[in-house]
Amino acid sequence: MSFSNFSINCGPFAKTRKDADNFCHNLFLSHAIDKCIEQMKKVEEEYKDALLRGDVELIEQKKLEIQTYRASLQLTAYMLNEVDEIST
Repeated sequence: MSFSNFSINCGPFAKTRKDADNFCHNLFLSHAIDKCIEQMKKVEEEYKDALLRGDVELIEQKKLEIQTYRASLQLTAYMLNEVDEIST
């Protein structure tokens, strides 16, 4: 028996399904944001080490990586603010 063509569009189960989907999406986004922050902290430490060593090339590389992580977090914040389907 296959349920691939079966969908619930109305009634209490539809609301429950929508709520479960929203929860899963929020959980996924929260995990992705957490990993991004962890990586950014790691790169910031590497940046500080590069500053102490005076490695100009590595300093520039780490600056770019930090900017990339910050931009990703800003984009995510804008997305969460604009998309009605994602609850915060």
